This record gives sequence, structure tokens and C-alpha cells, in this order.
Amino acid sequence: MSARLEEKGAHNLPLIILFGAILAMLFAVLFILIYDQQLNAMVDEQARSLADELASTAFASLSGGLHTVELPKDLAGSTYTIAVQENSIFVVKILTGRRSGSSYSAVVNATVSVENGNFQPGGQVFFLFSNEVILVSAVPIEPRAEKVIQVISTEPPLFYHFSKKLPREAAAIVAAYFDAVKRHPEENVVVLSYARWENNSILIKIREGNGISITRVVGKENQTKIGAVENSWVIEILENYEATDNLSWETCPSPDNAYLTGWLHSPQAVLKHLRSRTWIRVSDNAVVAVPEDAVIKAAAVTTKVATYPVWKVQFGDYTIFYQMLPWWEKENTAGFVFQSSPELKPLT
Repeated sequence: MSARLEEKGAHNLPLIILFGAILAMLFAVLFILIYDQQLNAMVDEQARSLADELASTAFASLSGGLHTVELPKDLAGSTYTIAVQENSIFVVKILTGRRSGSSYSAVVNATVSVENGNFQPGGQVFFLFSNEVILVSAVPIEPRAEKVIQVISTEPPLFYHFSKKLPREAAAIVAAYFDAVKRHPEENVVVLSYARWENNSILIKIREGNGISITRVVGKENQTKIGAVENSWVIEILENYEATDNLSWETCPSPDNAYLTGWLHSPQAVLKHLRSRTWIRVSDNAVVAVPEDAVIKAAAVTTKVATYPVWKVQFGDYTIFYQMLPWWEKENTAGFVFQSSPELKPLT
């Protein structure tokens, strides 16, 4: 009996080995199929992600400044190309490897124009919003001509000379003037006079339409060095004020006339001008965009040459001082244009 069982077991052993081999083969095939699908899915995921990143970065460029996307060398081992179709659709197409011939697209709700379409895997794609169009290029972009700040008249007005002699008072007057214009855009705003009040406060008397108001302007000293700026006086408070009888009011030239003749930059124009340019951080050549929600305040800054009224622009860790009034070309001394920290330089 025992001999028969041993004979039967020996006879079934090859079948067991064969069954095990077939089962192992099936598992191997199943594993290969699953792995193959995973690799295909990786290509799909990376291609869709790239198309989405291109579209989202293009949309982000509407906020101003130069934006970039780093292109991968391949998509999960497959070669690819990118293109813009119908002026708003970013298309990623697989050329060779897995998912060859497949296309993936993403749409941006804006008009896109290709400046240089020589996009290379491992390279970069640059985006810049200029003149209502998103420019896309394989190389850094120079914006199309767009004059935001310009001088209209050749001779500077009286307020220009006033700002040279009394830069803090000029900064306070300009801050109060544009604050009144913002509050009463439909009324004629005229600065009548100013009075010094306390250490860092200046009172500004303004006629708005048929009424007269007084704005108290309060500045704060700041000893932080920003480039060539050794210290600054930054306006932090603008508030209505009830005047007392013991004030000594002094007349001043009209900032309104300076603004209308192009000799005074509004905060909106300065911010628009800064956002229309492409900036590079000097320390590492990183591209920096000035956001639309940057904080802008009137200030007066002191350099080794003189003190000037300026606009202070802040966003993130960045501080920019930009000229409040353009500098007359016939001046014998240097004027103030731009200083920043971290140090920035314009690429375009």
C-alpha cells in the first residue's frame, strides 16, 4: 500500500512543478502588465502636469513681471514637444517612447503670442504680459514699447523746486494730495497750504470741491540702509484733523499742476511702471516680479548727495525706493531714480 502511494506521489510531482511554473509565469505577466500601465500612467500624469503648469504660469504672468517654467528633459522616459495652438491652448505631445503620439492640453483664458517657439526639453519657457497679450518665448522676453511714466513739459513747475528745498514737506503734501484725489475722484483737489506740527507730523490744508479739509500726515524715521539710501522718513498715517488757532500756515506750489504736466508720478503710475518691467535679483540672477498688491507709501530718503521725496514700494522681503518726481536734465547735481533691497536690476 505504501509503495503504491509513493509511486503515485512521484507520478504527480512533475504536474505540481509544471503548475507552479505556469502560475509563476502568470504572476510575472500580470506584474509586467501592471508595471507597464504604471509607466504609461506616469507619462500621462507628467504630461498633463506640464500642460497645466504652462497654462497656470501664463495666467500668473497677468500680474506682471517675467515668469518662467523649467522644462523637464523627458516625461517618464518619453521625449516630447510643446506648442501653443489657437492663441490660448498649451499642448504637450509625446514624440517617442511610451504614449507616443498622445497629446495633452490646457487652456488659459487670455491671448497668447509666441515670440520664440524653439522650446527644448531641459530648457525654459518665459512668459511676460505686455500690451494686453501674454508673450511666450524660449528665451528671455523684452516687452513691447509701453511708456508708463513720461515728462510732458520741458520746464519743471514750482513744486519741483519746492520739493528740492523741502523734500519731507513735499512727500507729505503729495501723499495728502493723492489720498484726497482717491477719496474724491470727481472733485477738483487743490492743496492750499501746510503747517509743521510736532516732530514727525505735517498738516496739509486741502480744498476738495467746495469744502476745505485738513489732513494730518505722520512719518516715521527708519535708519535701515537700502542701497545708496542711508536713512528714510516714511509716511505711515494719513488722517483727518481738526485745526487749532495757533498754527502757522505756509502756502506751497500746486502738486496738481506738477502732476498734470508730467512732473509728479502718482503711486498708481509708479506701481504700473515697476510691474511692466522684468527685474533680476543681483545676488543670484533670479527673476523677480512686482505684484499688484505691493504696498506703496510716500517717503523722503537721504543719500550722500541730498534728500529726495520718493515712493516706497514693499512686497515680501523686498523694498524699492523710486523717484517721486523726475530729475531735470539741466540740474548740476545727481538726482534720485531707484534703490532696492535685495538689490534688483532691470532685465528689460
